[in-house]
Amino acid sequence: MGSAANRHRRVCGTDAHRLEGDLPAAPFPIAFGHEGIGRIDALGRGVCTDSAGVPVTLGDLVYWSPSGDRPGVTPVTGWPPPANVPSAASYQDFASLPPSNIFYRIPDDTSPESVITFGCAMPTAIGALARLGGITAGQSIVIQGSGPVGLALTVLSSLSAARQVIVIGAPDNRLAAATRFGATTTLPLESTTVMDRKEAIEGLTDGHGADVVMEATGRMEAFPEGMDLLANNGRYLVVGLYSGHGTVPLDPIRLNNRNQAVIGSFGPATHEDYRTTVHLAQRHGVRLGFADLITHRFPLSRTSDAIAAARTGNAIKAVVLTEGEQ
Repeated sequence: MGSAANRHRRVCGTDAHRLEGDLPAAPFPIAFGHEGIGRIDALGRGVCTDSAGVPVTLGDLVYWSPSGDRPGVTPVTGWPPPANVPSAASYQDFASLPPSNIFYRIPDDTSPESVITFGCAMPTAIGALARLGGITAGQSIVIQGSGPVGLALTVLSSLSAARQVIVIGAPDNRLAAATRFGATTTLPLESTTVMDRKEAIEGLTDGHGADVVMEATGRMEAFPEGMDLLANNGRYLVVGLYSGHGTVPLDPIRLNNRNQAVIGSFGPATHEDYRTTVHLAQRHGVRLGFADLITHRFPLSRTSDAIAAARTGNAIKAVVLTEGEQ
């Protein structure tokens, strides 16, 4: 494509995992940040449209995520890329997108903060629902976790024909956001026990349990609880357990005899999931207040503080801005 002058970079939980050593460390200084919005500063030879064929020109706002030819494929620069070479990493003043990198123009009537609020979380949630096979009308949905991915799953579930959408999470401001996004019930993680939550969900589902449970916590202890919340013929969608290592007990006989399924989902299913994220922000961002999730803004020089705010949970969502854009 060329280069984009970075404007908004959303801080992702993966950034914190990288700094904490949960992801493999590179043997050299790196640039990272895998979700960004910026203005086009230069276009490569022959580039006149975004990845969807929408015309673009200098100064247009675009949304991208570093990627190869397919989601989950390492970019040509490697990931994370060396800090001394041009790359699509977003924690830098300018990102250079290779020809294989997807990017989408943000429509003039769409707030860039409504898009970057869900950064990679919404494409991840869209991909997860695709791997799940969708939500059937009348189903009861339980979402474990009220971080960005859990809230993105809440938005998508609430836009479906689900009977109810129940969100387990913390703190209270994230649960309030879940309610605004369409959750019919929220259960505070910090003031309830596993048994409290099971009894509440059984009461809400006439004793059957949840038809679909979606894990978006990144915490191993959520898995056995989620399995125990499933109804017969239920499906457990695991989205948040993507880093580190761990094992949990699983009774395969119970799984088999109750016709249950466990589905893993890592990242978007297709590049179109990023385009859909823009469309969701365009159609629902103002109505649902997507941008209100951004509680903390930091200049690029304080990127480490932004990641710390996300890691501690002080921020619902933190973004890193170009100097002067705050």
